[in-house]
Amino acid sequence: MAALIVGLIAAITLAVVTFSKSGYIVWDRGKVGAPRLLNETKVRTSDLASLVEAMSRSSAPVRYAAIILSAQDRPSDQDVLNLQLSYENGGVGFDWVLLAPRNIEDQEKFRAFARAKGIEPIARTENGVSYLRVETEDAAQFTASVVTELYDYPPNEPMGLVHEGFEWPQS
Repeated sequence: MAALIVGLIAAITLAVVTFSKSGYIVWDRGKVGAPRLLNETKVRTSDLASLVEAMSRSSAPVRYAAIILSAQDRPSDQDVLNLQLSYENGGVGFDWVLLAPRNIEDQEKFRAFARAKGIEPIARTENGVSYLRVETEDAAQFTASVVTELYDYPPNEPMGLVHEGFEWPQS
C-alpha cells in the first residue's frame, strides 16, 4: 500500500513538473473539481487594446488575462511581476494582485504610480485573494503605462500571457 501511495505521489509530481513547464495548473476557488491546465502564450503592449476588446466581447462569466514579466532591474524568475486585466462589474479593469512576492513588495510603488496618473487604486478581496483594482476608461493604456513607464519594459518585448474566458489570439 505504501508503495502505491509513493508511486501516486511521484506520478502526480512528475505530471505537475511536466505540465507546469508549458502552462499553469489552476483550480477554481470555492468549487469542487479537477484542476485545469492553462497554456502560456505571448503578448506585447501593442496587443493590449485588442486583448481588452476580445475580453469585452466575450460573454463568459469569468474573464481575465494574467500578464507575466520580469522587470529589467530584477530579471530573475523569483522576481516576476504578475499583472492582470479582468472583467468585473460590467467592464475591464487592471488588477495589481497581491500574491507574487514582487507584487506585494512593490504595492506602494504601484499605488504612487497610479496616484501620479490621477487614479486611486481600490483595495478588494475576492476568493481570499487581495488586489488593488484600477477602473479607467482605457485599461489597455493604463496597463501599457505600468509595463513601460513603471518597469521600463521594452514595448515590443513579448510578455507571458495566461488567459481565460475569451479567445486569444484573435482568429
